[in-house]
Amino acid sequence: MNNKMKKLPKGIPTFQELIEDNYIYVDKTKDVYTLLKNDKLNFLSRPRRFGKSLLLSTIEEIFKGNKELFKDLYIYDKWDWNDIYPVLSMDMSGYKEGSVQEFINDKINRVSYRFKIKLESKSLNQRFAELIEKIHNFHDKKVVILIDEYDSPILSNLNDPEFVEDTQKLLNGVYSAIKENDRFIKFVLVTGISKFSKVSAFSALNHLTDITLSENYSCICGYTQKELETYFNGYIEELADHRQYSYENALDNIKFWYDGYSWDGENNLYNPYSTILLFYDKKFIDHWFETGTPRFLIDFASHVKDISPILEPSIMYKDDLDNFDPLNIEETTLLFQAGYLTIKNIDKTYDEYEYELYLPNYEVEKALTKNLVKTYTQLPIKKLISARKKFWKQVNAGDCEGLKETIMEYLIPIANKQRGQNENFYHALIFKWLTSLGFEGYSNPPTYIGEMDVVLDKTDPIIIIEFKQSKTSSIEYMINEAFNQMNKKQYEKLYKGKNIIKMALVFKNDEIGCKIEKNF
Repeated sequence: MNNKMKKLPKGIPTFQELIEDNYIYVDKTKDVYTLLKNDKLNFLSRPRRFGKSLLLSTIEEIFKGNKELFKDLYIYDKWDWNDIYPVLSMDMSGYKEGSVQEFINDKINRVSYRFKIKLESKSLNQRFAELIEKIHNFHDKKVVILIDEYDSPILSNLNDPEFVEDTQKLLNGVYSAIKENDRFIKFVLVTGISKFSKVSAFSALNHLTDITLSENYSCICGYTQKELETYFNGYIEELADHRQYSYENALDNIKFWYDGYSWDGENNLYNPYSTILLFYDKKFIDHWFETGTPRFLIDFASHVKDISPILEPSIMYKDDLDNFDPLNIEETTLLFQAGYLTIKNIDKTYDEYEYELYLPNYEVEKALTKNLVKTYTQLPIKKLISARKKFWKQVNAGDCEGLKETIMEYLIPIANKQRGQNENFYHALIFKWLTSLGFEGYSNPPTYIGEMDVVLDKTDPIIIIEFKQSKTSSIEYMINEAFNQMNKKQYEKLYKGKNIIKMALVFKNDEIGCKIEKNF
C-alpha cells in the first residue's frame, strides 16, 4: 500500500478512532455545521450501514470540544470549541430479542453510571426524564441527546403485531421525555431506518424536524462522486491495477455497482459500506445485503401478497415515504426506508411532489433478485441458475411446452396469497428471474413506437416478450391479443437487421399459455 494512503475505515464507526489511527474520514462537517447551527430537534432516516453511527460520533466529539480531532476539516476554524456540552448517547441497534423494557433500562443505567448519577424513578419514561434533568443540573449546561437506531426493537419483531403495539407504547413513553424536557436540551438527533407514522403510538417524536428528505442534508451520509475520487483515489488505482482495468473503467464499474442512492433526486451517493469493502477485497459483489439488510425485511417478504412494487418503478408521495405504520406495512415505503429503493426524480409540477423510486444500483438489484426472489419461490439459487441453459434452449427451439414447465417450476412454490392479481406481477417476477440467470435487457423500455413489456437485447437472437393475465379471458384470446399488440407496434423495427424472437406469455389462474415466433 502507498505509504501516503490512509487506512480503509472498515468496521470503524467512531470518529475519534478514525482520526487518531489514520483512517480515511470523508469530511461531512460542513453539513454537520449547518445542522448544528440551524436545527435543534432532529430525526434522520437512512438505511443500515450507511454512516449514521459515524455521523452521531462526529457530532458527539464536536459538542465535547475535542478540537484537535477536527484539524484540517471544514468545521475546525468555525466552531466555538470552548462551548462544551454533556452528551447523552444511546445506541439501540444491539437489541435482538427479549424484554425491550429491560434492554432500555440497561441503556439508561449505563448512561447514568457514566455520568455518576443515581436515579430514583421507577418507570422508564420517568427514569429517562430524570436522567436528562440531572445531567443538566450537574453540569449546569443543556444536554445533547443522540439516539442511534431508535426503531431497532420494533423492526426486529414486525411479524408480531401484539409485540409491536406493546413496544410502541413503551417507547412512546420513553421518547416523550425528550419533548417534556426541552428546556434542558441543547440539541437532539435521533436516527433510524424508519420514521413511524404520525398516527402511531410514536407521536412523542413528531416534534422532531425530519431532515431525511431535506435538500440541505441529502449528502450528510454516503459518498458523492467527488468525495469518492478525492478520498479514495489511491485505492481506485489499486483496484484498477488488480482487475486490469483502466482508471476510467474502474470508476464506471464502481458507479454501476454501488452508486445511485439519492434523497433529493439530484445528488447521487455511493453506499459507504460496500465501497470500502470493494477496496478492501477488490471484489465486485453484493457486500451490503448480508449485513445491511435487516432480518425483518426478509421475514416480511414471505408475507407480502404482491411483490410487483418491489420489482418495478413506483410513484410515491412525501407522506408515503417518510411515515411508516409498523402495524399496517406498505411494501414500497418499507423498501425505500430500508435502502432497496431510492429517489431518482422528483416531479415538482404539482402542489404535492411526486417521488419516482427505482432500484439504486446493480448491487441492490442483484441482491433483491437472488435473495428476495428466492424467498418467494423457495428455490435454491443453484436451481434458479441452472434454468438459464434450459430457458435459452427451449426458446430457440420454439419449445413452448418445455418452457411452460420451466416457468411453472419457478412459480409453483409461490403461495396463491402471494401472487399478484394482474400481469404486472408475472411481468416483474419473470423479468427479475431472467436477469438473475444472467440475461441482460429492459423492462418497459420507452420507445417512439410504445413500450415493450420485456426485451432481452444483449442476446442473438433478441427476445421480445409480451405478458397478459386474466381470470376470465381464454389462453388463446390472450396469446392472440399479445401478438396483435406486438405486430401492430412493429417492435422489431427497433432492431433492424437483427434476429428476433417474439414471445407471448399469458397466465390464467394456474395455467400458463405460450407462443414463440421467430423472425429470421
